[in-house]
Amino acid sequence: MQKMIGKMAKMYPLMIAMGFMIVIIAFGIGYVNSQNAAAYFSTPKIERETTMMVQRVAIESVGLWMPTFKFLGIGLILGGIVMALRIIIDRLKSAGEEVLSNLPADKQLQMPVPPRYATMMPMVMIVGEMIFIAALGIGIWLSGIARTIFANPLPVIDAAGSSSALLNGVQTIHAVEGLLVPLKFFGIATEFLAITMGLATIIFILSSQTDMLGRLLNPAKN
Repeated sequence: MQKMIGKMAKMYPLMIAMGFMIVIIAFGIGYVNSQNAAAYFSTPKIERETTMMVQRVAIESVGLWMPTFKFLGIGLILGGIVMALRIIIDRLKSAGEEVLSNLPADKQLQMPVPPRYATMMPMVMIVGEMIFIAALGIGIWLSGIARTIFANPLPVIDAAGSSSALLNGVQTIHAVEGLLVPLKFFGIATEFLAITMGLATIIFILSSQTDMLGRLLNPAKN
């Protein structure tokens, strides 16, 4: 399993590039949506609420799925950083093992057991990516609900009665949208946790190798 993850880690430049491209695309979509919103709200209220439903649908639907799309790009960039740390960890371990293998048998030292969080790091990163993908799926689902609702003139939406499909749709959008915000930042926190695990593993390896080097150079410490 760890060998397979090590091979996958070599794809970190692709993950970072994909994440950066997604962020750029999200920026472009956000800019276009902002121009649509500017044009929409520059129109008199009565006219825009009764005749510009297509523009309103685009503004509302994009505003629901685009932020989650952007966070997916950021998540891929952070995931690429985690994979790059995994490459550094593997190379540090390989260098240490090579040095030890070239020592005389009587001076061989036992490599320390890696900490548990070292093996958990890729799993934590994958959990973060799954959170971003789930958030994007939820955002697209809400976008579909928004398209159905805002295809109607705003006076019709405002006049919707209790338990009507329109009012239930608006309620669903606001309730789930409120959950999406902490969910996205939970994904970000998960990715940063994976990065912290990677850095802690590097510190552990360097500290262990420094300690072993000191014991080899000064056998009296053994």
